[in-house]
Amino acid sequence: MTSINSTTQVNLTLLAIDLEQSLLSPVYVFVLRVSIVLLFTILLLIFELIRQYLKKRVAIHTNLLIILLYYKDPLELLTPLWLDSILVGSFYLQTICYPSLHFCIMLERLRATLFLNKYENAGRKLTWVISIGYMTFIILMAFADPSMEIVGALYLANKSTANLIIYITILTTLMVILTAFFDWRITVTNRRIQELRSCVSDYSLSTSFQLNENILSMRLILPMDIAYATIYLLYNALVVFLRSYKEELSIATYVFYYNIINLLVYLYAAVTLVVYIRFIKFLRNNQRRTDKSATKLIDQATVHFKELQKQWG
Repeated sequence: MTSINSTTQVNLTLLAIDLEQSLLSPVYVFVLRVSIVLLFTILLLIFELIRQYLKKRVAIHTNLLIILLYYKDPLELLTPLWLDSILVGSFYLQTICYPSLHFCIMLERLRATLFLNKYENAGRKLTWVISIGYMTFIILMAFADPSMEIVGALYLANKSTANLIIYITILTTLMVILTAFFDWRITVTNRRIQELRSCVSDYSLSTSFQLNENILSMRLILPMDIAYATIYLLYNALVVFLRSYKEELSIATYVFYYNIINLLVYLYAAVTLVVYIRFIKFLRNNQRRTDKSATKLIDQATVHFKELQKQWG
């Protein structure tokens, strides 16, 4: 495969032929098949997660179509600008949103720990404050750039995205590290609060309930966030290592190795969904056992009072 060292020297015909040969190679076909299997598994697990959450089946239409790409000229394999912006843009969103989701969950658990007595009634106020603040930010950004002069598609498809990728990588790396660290601190803090409250005579039902909910939630969140931080840091390290050899590889070879590294993220996503599904089943089974125990206690109390009524005539 021809090595391409600069985007200004790219020969589209040679590039298209290079891409075609790479796509037809057995190794690349194997990687694509594994990726398709993992992504399809993730899709099925998402449907199962929704079904478990809603406690009913999700109707899936039977007429599922498989889209096949036929082409007559290798040049048709080159990605149009609009499609490139969609694919690359969605990748940036996924790269930012997934670490941000873990980070926001950590902030919510931190709020539940620091404001243990007020957490139950302060959720709506915080939601309104965040919503108004975000809406204000969007309005100010719109007034700051009324002509929308930023050429988003060209920026995403341009080689200058290297700086953007570096900034995003640094930001998200710090986010996952801070998330794992503060999750550990939240877990330790909740255990200390539980030990201190066991020695205090003053008892609050809502505070005890929220404390138990925090401890139970962190049993799931802490291992998942530590695992995600490990996988994400490993993924970033492999990507940085691959990018250091980018100038020595052809575009097709570079994309091939990038797809191999992406398998790590797909595999983690599938395992995460399996854990979420099992956790929901655990909560449901635990609730059933609790309901059965409560029903037995109520029945025993009813029988006991009936016996007392018989004895007292």
